[in-house]
Amino acid sequence: MLGIWIIIIVIACVMEIATQLQLVSVWAAVGGVAALVADVFGVDDRIQIVIFFVVTFAFLAVTRPIIRRFTKNVENVPMNADMNIGKTGRVTKIVDESSGIFRVNLSGDDWSAVTKDRIVPEIGSSVKVEKIEGVKLIVSVI
Repeated sequence: MLGIWIIIIVIACVMEIATQLQLVSVWAAVGGVAALVADVFGVDDRIQIVIFFVVTFAFLAVTRPIIRRFTKNVENVPMNADMNIGKTGRVTKIVDESSGIFRVNLSGDDWSAVTKDRIVPEIGSSVKVEKIEGVKLIVSVI
């Protein structure tokens, strides 16, 4: 089982790094290390599995409230496309009047957009970005 624990530890660490240390899988890595240590000392395979799950969930239960306390007051800073929320753009093209889809020029970029009530504004109208769903702007007509 030594190889399995090493694989679990590596996968958990890679996942943690890939999620930019968002504390997604660090608990499994710690559980894997505990099970690996048990394997080195010759503990039965079934007991190693139990150790893995117990340590993983215990570490999660103990550290999660502490982490939440430290990250509770962290302000979410808008990134990338979210920085467009609240900005004003111009309607440039009607794509599909029946479904309410049109194109908007926003800060030099071309976006697909709809209004909440699916009303299509006239070309040249100003719209304000309310939110972004996927790659589509949800706007209101100004």
